[in-house]
Formats: sequence, structure tokens, C-alpha cells
Amino acid sequence: MGKNMRRMLAVVVLAMLMGPVTGSLVIKSQPAGWDAVDAEGVQWMPSGYSFDVPEQAEAVWLSDNTPWWERTSLDQNRNGIHDSLETFEGITGIGLSYGVEVAENHLAQLEALELSVVDVIESVNAVLLGQLNVSMVSQLAALEDVVMVERYGNIVFYGDIQTPAVKARNSSFYPMGAWDLGFTGANVNIAMVDTGVDNEHPGLNEKFIAGYDAVCYVHTDPLCTAGGARETDGTYDPDDGNQHGTACMGMAAATGVDASGAQTDFYGSAPDADLVDVRIGTDLGAGPFENYVIEQEFYESAMNGLQWIIDNKDTAWQGVDEESYGIDIISLSWGITSHEGGGSDGEDMHSRILNEAMEAGVVVSAAAGNDGPDNDGLSGMGSSSLSITVGATDDKNTIDRSDDTVASYSSRGERRDNGDGNPLNELKPEVSAPGTNIVQAEGCVTSGGCVNLAGGSAEDNGYTGRGSGTSYATPAVSGILAMMIEANPDLTPAEMKEILKLTAERRGEPSNAAVDPFWNRDFGWGMVDAYEAVKLSMYLAESNLTGTVDVYSQVHISNSSVNESTGLHEIRGLAWGQSGSIASVEFRIGDGPWMEATYETVEGGLAALERFEWVVALNPAELEAGNQTVEIRGLNDQGAPSLPVFTTVMGTGEGDASGAGFGVNLGTLSMVLILLILLGLLVQGSRIDEPSTLHSLNDGLVEDAVLLENETKPKAKSKPAEKSKKS
Repeated sequence: MGKNMRRMLAVVVLAMLMGPVTGSLVIKSQPAGWDAVDAEGVQWMPSGYSFDVPEQAEAVWLSDNTPWWERTSLDQNRNGIHDSLETFEGITGIGLSYGVEVAENHLAQLEALELSVVDVIESVNAVLLGQLNVSMVSQLAALEDVVMVERYGNIVFYGDIQTPAVKARNSSFYPMGAWDLGFTGANVNIAMVDTGVDNEHPGLNEKFIAGYDAVCYVHTDPLCTAGGARETDGTYDPDDGNQHGTACMGMAAATGVDASGAQTDFYGSAPDADLVDVRIGTDLGAGPFENYVIEQEFYESAMNGLQWIIDNKDTAWQGVDEESYGIDIISLSWGITSHEGGGSDGEDMHSRILNEAMEAGVVVSAAAGNDGPDNDGLSGMGSSSLSITVGATDDKNTIDRSDDTVASYSSRGERRDNGDGNPLNELKPEVSAPGTNIVQAEGCVTSGGCVNLAGGSAEDNGYTGRGSGTSYATPAVSGILAMMIEANPDLTPAEMKEILKLTAERRGEPSNAAVDPFWNRDFGWGMVDAYEAVKLSMYLAESNLTGTVDVYSQVHISNSSVNESTGLHEIRGLAWGQSGSIASVEFRIGDGPWMEATYETVEGGLAALERFEWVVALNPAELEAGNQTVEIRGLNDQGAPSLPVFTTVMGTGEGDASGAGFGVNLGTLSMVLILLILLGLLVQGSRIDEPSTLHSLNDGLVEDAVLLENETKPKAKSKPAEKSKKS
């Protein structure tokens, strides 16, 4: 009897010794609060979730067809006259907007009033009349088809580390840049709309594709009257007598070469992009000026220059290959101030013409302005509903983005409400980029030995001085757009805008979470990331998704991590439609089949712009070992996809090897085994007739434990061990 008792206790000791090994015993178990979606246990669903997408209400503004002139905040009393004109006395620049295309009968009516037409801006059905006494505004508002009498705004031009800081060029901080993807803006044309560009500069030479001088074409700049109006076919090459335009083009596309032929680090973000030089500012730069005639003429030059770009977006330029035809990007490092309290609402003619350019297929990068946090609304160009408005950051003269702050001068949102019921287009700026203390490509006028008026050239110049402003943040984004177009020439302007927003590095807390959970009034949707933006552009091309994306369908990942209590890798996110509804959220692992996410239950449905949570929970044991890419997209009511978002899940492959799913707590399993053995011991003990002493147990305990272990070991097989499989 003593021997039996010793053997039973040996079993207990052996069980305790085997406790740590029980981790290799994996059993199937369903995590509390979760249900398996498939038989294999790959995807799991939280309790209370389902495959039913919450009902989403349609936004009221989608069915509102009220014309802009009946809702704009620039005319509160709805009399067809900009409100500032009703309190102004004297002479100012005036333009007319029509509700239909400007026709001969309209021009005849103006001629009958002995008014001279400075220019017709066809894209926005507008006529520029130049300097007029405001006493005429009521008479002008009464003319046939005139819907708004507008007052000219005043134009203001807003200036090494920048290019690596936006992740265009790689660096020690960011080892991968957009250039590493093989794109530098080659054969993409940037229309630099500014004071002209001294493209003889060694970092800008051989970039000129076409040019246009709107200053001389529209009116009488004293520096160009002798030659009369300049050519309009793109053959004229404007010069820069101010420095602003040359500096901005350098930040977009300089090669970094200086006059000695040496390669410096002063690259633009797209060093192989080309130049369409559109001069809209004189050598004096821009306002405010004592000479008001020059001031108002800038407005006319700007409108004329932008119209020329739209008219020539597909022009076959003389002397260049077909791949260099047309205009791809408009870069605007200036703004037009508004005379209305609260700033522009994006419904003035200079904002509307940028909308027309975007819809015509020319993407627009525009400066937010330099009025700081307490500005009276964004500038006219930065207020355009469709264009990409760029704010400025201070990079602290370091490539590391973690210390970047919003620049003190950078204009902030929101833009003034335009009355269309849609709160989304008030969210300005869209993105931000470094704009503080940026090294400039040196124009002719900045060199002591270079006299621009005497036909001087900037070919002996380098990179000098530093400037700050949203002017200098904007061309960096223009260069990123050039690389995106090179990577995917079929991208639409709306897709490019959404890609920049989606891939930007989020900064700051949301400023209007009811409208959008990510937009911040300082940074927009974040700091631009050239590498991620170009990579996503490539993906759309490779996946044949270009032109099919619904940019209004929003799907975002809020968390992707392993839940330690269940072992599931949970991917959670938000989805909503800015225009229409999200019909489903789908995911796929690698190139596998698309599967549907699960959704929270929302009683009563969702209002427009309200978000719902989706969940994709995966069992790592049922995935192949190693990093697995999970792609997630939303589909709208018509089946069009959103831009995709990606995350990585680490698979272990254990499910295939063991046929198991989830392991249970190791300590719990050990205790259960021990309790079962003790229970058996008690039963066995009830059958013992002779008591055993502690001494007799100690005598044979170790010996019996070893004996038991030997008896339970499997016998060795003569067949050699199977080699382990490679993961």
C-alpha cells in the first residue's frame, strides 16, 4: 500500500513539474464577447455588431440647386451688389458677373453706357470694367443677366530643409523619400503664376516650356508698353524683376545646381518638373501701393492669366515633344484680399475661376495667406472651394518633423460660409508644408552685378537669402503634385486633393469634429507626406482604380493592434459619406478575396456626416506566418470604391500546424490538471487499508517519479525525424 501511495504522490509532483510545458497545449476557445464569422475562425465579430450597415441620411445640400449669387455672404441684402460697394465712395475696380455666358448683346449694353471692357473672363461669365465710380453700381446691377456687381480685391504676394522635410528627398530622419520611388516630376508642367521667373538661373535653366505675360497683354505696364502686347501663343518668356516668382519656382523644381556647376542641397521637391511662366505681377511686386491704378491692374492681370491657362491646358507648345504639351498644375503664391467683413466666402470671381480650373483638369495649389490666427477670413485664392489651400509650418530648420509648429503668420480656417449648406468646403487649409526661413533661388534683381532692366541674366546666380510665408510652402506642394502626376498621369484633381489629405501626417486636435474628425484649423488634414502621396498614386495606377474612386467616401483606420485578452488582431475604424452613403466596408488580406467588415448597431440611423464604427478582427494563428498586408476600402451606393487604407497584421501560422485556434490561460490549465490528479488521489486513498508514514513516502518519492516518467515516455522510432517546415 505504501508503494501505491508514493506513486500517486509522484504523479502529483510530475504534474506540477509539467505545468510550465502546458503552453504547448493549445485548445480551441471562443473569446468572451466575440463570435466567429467563418468556419475556420479567421474573422471574428464583436457581440452586438452585424453585417448591416447603419442607415445614413442624405445631406440636404445635395439637393439644393440655389445659384451662388442667391446665397453668397458677400451680398447679404440680395440686391446683386457686393456689400462693400454700398458703403464705398469714389472710384474703384469693378467687375460684372453674369448668370449666362457673356454675349455680344451684353457687351453692346456696356458700350451704350460708354464703358470700356478691359477683359472678358469666360470661365466665370464675367467682365472686368476697370476703374469706375461706385455711383454706377445700381445701374450696372440692373443690366440684363447681371447677377453680381463685384469690387476688385487687392493682390498680395506672400517665402535645403524644405525638400527632405516634406519627404520628397530622403534623409537620415526619413530614409525613404518620393524620389526613391523613381519620380521627380519629369514631363509635368507647373504654371508658376507670379512675377515671372528668371529661368536662366542654373538651377532652373532648360525648364521653360511656355510663357505668357498677362501684365503687358492686358494693360500698360511702363516697362513693356514699347513693345505693345506680348505674344499669346506661349512663345514669350517673361522675366522676373521682383525675385518672388524665381524663388517660388526654385522651391517647386530647382535642380540645386549653382553657377559653378556644383550640386547643392537646394533642390525643389520635383527637380525634373518643367515651367510654364505666367507673369501677373510687375517688378514692383504687389500692394498695398500708393499708386492705386497699378494695384487694380494686378487683379485684371491675374484673372487674364488664369483664363489663359484654362484656355491652353492642352496646347501643343512649339518646339517641345508631345509629352510636354499643356499645363498640369497651377501654383499660386499670392492672394486677393476681400473688402467684405469676414473675408471671402469662395464665391467671388477669382475664387470661382480656380474652381473652374480644377474641374477643367488643372490641379491648383494656392497659398492660404499670411494673416495669422486672427485673420479676417482667408484670401480670395485660398478660399476657393475646390482648390488645394496650403498653410505654412515652421520646421525649426530641422528635417525632423516632430518639432514642427504652425507658422505664426499662416492664415487659419474656417473660411467664411458661402451659404450652400455644405460645411465641408469651409474647412481651409487642406494641408500644410514648411514655409519659414526657406533658402531661395536667386533672381537677377537680388544680385548686385545683375541689372534686370538692362537685359541682365540670372545665369551666374545661386541660392541666397531666406524668406518666409505661405508663398514658400505652396510651391513645395506643387512639386509633390508633379511627382504624383508623373507616377499616375490619369489622376483627376479631386483624386490628387484627396490623396494629399489622406496621406498627410495628422497634427493637432480636430477643430470641428462634428464636420470632420481629422481637420485642424492650423494644419488642415496634416503635414504633407510626399512619399506616401506618391506611393498611393502609384497604387491607384497599378490597380486600375484611377478615375473610379469616390473621393467623398471616407474610410479611416483608428486603431490596429492585438487585443491581449483575446489574442485577436483588431482593426477598428470610422466610415461615412460626405456625399451619399457608404454601402459597405470591405477588406482583403494580400491579394485574397474581398470580405466584409462588421458594423456597430446604430438605433435610428445616422445624420449626414455622422460616422459609424467598423471592425475587422482577425485570428493571427489562422494567417500565414509573417507580416500580412490588409487593404480596406468603402463602397458607395453605386459600388464605387473609396481611396484604400492599409495596415499590417502579423500572422503566426499556428492554426494550420496545430489545428487549434486560441490558447487558454496556462496557469488555469495547470491548476485544473493538478486538481484532477488530487481528486483521483483521494478516491484511491479511500481504498488504502494500511496508513503510510511521511518517512516511507520520502524514501521512494523521487525514485517513483522517475520511474513513472520513463513509463509514460513514447518509445523512440527508427524512422528519422521529419524536417521542420520553413515558415
